[in-house]
Amino acid sequence: MEAILTNTLPTTETRAFSDAQPRVRVMHLINSFELGGTERQAVELLKRLDASRFDVSLGAIQRKGGLYDEIAERYPNLHLFPLDSLYNRNAFAQARALREHLLRERIDILHAHDFYAGWLGAFATRFTPTKFIVAQRHLRLSDRRIHDLGRRLMNRLADRVIVNAEMIREYVLTEGLAKSSKLAVIRNGIDWGHLVNERDTMRRELLDELNLPDNVLLIGKIANLRAVKGHEYLIDAAEHVIDEFPNAHFVFIGEGELRYELEEQAKELRIAHRIHFLGNRPQAARYNAGLDLAVLASLHEGMPNAVLEAMSAGTAVVATAVGGVREIINDGVTGYAALPANPANLAARIAQALINDDERLRLATNGRAFVLAHFGMDKMVSQTETLYSEIVASS
Repeated sequence: MEAILTNTLPTTETRAFSDAQPRVRVMHLINSFELGGTERQAVELLKRLDASRFDVSLGAIQRKGGLYDEIAERYPNLHLFPLDSLYNRNAFAQARALREHLLRERIDILHAHDFYAGWLGAFATRFTPTKFIVAQRHLRLSDRRIHDLGRRLMNRLADRVIVNAEMIREYVLTEGLAKSSKLAVIRNGIDWGHLVNERDTMRRELLDELNLPDNVLLIGKIANLRAVKGHEYLIDAAEHVIDEFPNAHFVFIGEGELRYELEEQAKELRIAHRIHFLGNRPQAARYNAGLDLAVLASLHEGMPNAVLEAMSAGTAVVATAVGGVREIINDGVTGYAALPANPANLAARIAQALINDDERLRLATNGRAFVLAHFGMDKMVSQTETLYSEIVASS
């Protein structure tokens, strides 16, 4: 097992604070630092927490992923609790190691950002003074019974459950996953509004990389290549879109276990030369600025960063009306809503957005204004800090 280190924030990050009000000791726990919405939100929060009020440390189940590099200077001592299964002796050893760490470092709050981190934290904080916050950012992690039972258990053991959409809050209450008194709705924070000024630069970068002429239409999707993200339906829809728009090209940014299957699907449809898989990219959201249209084809979602980031960058969006998408896509106003798992409907909405440049600009302008008004990064950080203070005060 990895050695457990004590993390102390650099003095350059620490502002003066009163001895009468010692800093709240908060530990964040995350599965990994791979590119994803949950990971991005956690990293952005960790960058901004007020070091004069909170003594923050960081733990992870896995070190892998490039996002840690963005916060490594501020959190140089990463505490690792590696899980390879939830059902073996090592899982209990890691929960025990985390518990001992919480007690030794006198951690006031453990904030777990995703499922496996939440599972570990639920057991580690039992019968300790440490308050436990768990995040539920999706309606369901999967259809597996174990994931449903695990979610119910960790929500029951948590002192607070953070959700990032009203839709998820209603689902949690309806399914009996947590009491209303435990729930805190904290919307995602978005900090990509500046990309609207980089549209020409990013478009040029994409066109040069793909060796495409200036007159093409770039439709993009930024998401891990997993079944829940609905790439297969978008590729089916792309066949119809390309028939109507011979200059349309689809750009997929992200990586995952389905890449080979999706590439084969594009070949079978004879549109592989119009489907471009770019893999993972650092700061992937910046590519939104170079797109004519951003698409989300997910089968279910919480509050999708991909949609919020595209809207904040001033790019029009077509998204399947699932989960929290229905809170941000007002159909025909801030974007176009499509039916999930329905390639024909998805293709029709994409075509509707592509056919009229003025209409697409109107959607993009409305969408950007909406996101900047309701999903500010400062608001997300402030609400989280307030939650920490309330939990400590109540204890």
